[in-house]
Amino acid sequence: MKRFTYLILVALFLSTSIAQAQADPWANAERKPGLVAQITAKLNEEAWFVPGGPDAEGKPTVLKARVFRPGTPGPFKVAVISHGSPAKGSDRPKMAVPSYRSASEWLVARGYMVVIPLRRGYGEPGPWIEGFGKCNDADFVSAGRATADDIEAVARYFRTIPEVRRDRVLLVGVSAGGFGVMASAQRNIDGVFALLNFSGGRGGHQGRNADMNCSPDQLVEAAGTFGAGAKKPSLWIYAENDTFFDSELSQSMTDAFKEAGGNVEYLLMPDFKNEGHSLFGDIDGRSLWAEPVAKFLKKFE
Repeated sequence: MKRFTYLILVALFLSTSIAQAQADPWANAERKPGLVAQITAKLNEEAWFVPGGPDAEGKPTVLKARVFRPGTPGPFKVAVISHGSPAKGSDRPKMAVPSYRSASEWLVARGYMVVIPLRRGYGEPGPWIEGFGKCNDADFVSAGRATADDIEAVARYFRTIPEVRRDRVLLVGVSAGGFGVMASAQRNIDGVFALLNFSGGRGGHQGRNADMNCSPDQLVEAAGTFGAGAKKPSLWIYAENDTFFDSELSQSMTDAFKEAGGNVEYLLMPDFKNEGHSLFGDIDGRSLWAEPVAKFLKKFE
């Protein structure tokens, strides 16, 4: 009887361990850059660790990342997708590694290996590198550059992967990640041929009632800062009913970026459902952005 009970406990332990491993394939893996495990066979979905920006002591960090790859032999173009940031700071440590499955599927079909890193300060305890200070006097330039540090580290790492075409790296960002892509544009990162910014910005839905945008003038100034010397072509896409960054603000950011010398096209989409800010992440949004994005990419791929 005792042996039977022991076997049941072992079976329960193993089944729980397997379930946990499937839920978080990064959990028990050695934290060093490289492939960790296959998550699912569909879209060749994999768990990786990838290099990130520096920690407080200036040492390189290691980030979790989700990777999708085409089912055909490489070399592949690579698309690095940068996620947004929760409006509530308490939600940042709870974040899982995003998948943006509909957009990832679309990019894989176009021959891209898709890489989605979870940046420093998200998904686990630790300092938030992308803080912008007080809402009424926000330092958005520093925040954007901190995001760009992670984006650049990931892009440079994947250029060393034999399956990747070193001259065909696409940077894609949504919301705070889109703002990081703006900041990355100024760096003219080796191998990056184009950039896509979906609903990019910082400081939306703040204040006591989560109904204000922090320092919109500073946001526009930051976009101008990032535009100086930005040579790679970029496409910025916003929806008319984006309650984080409305059409007037997104147009002003684009104008500032362009006037500073940035290479940018601006596309304002019609209202999308009840919240235009979800255009990229919502599965139905793809039907609106896929055609203009394909047209844009075709010029440079």
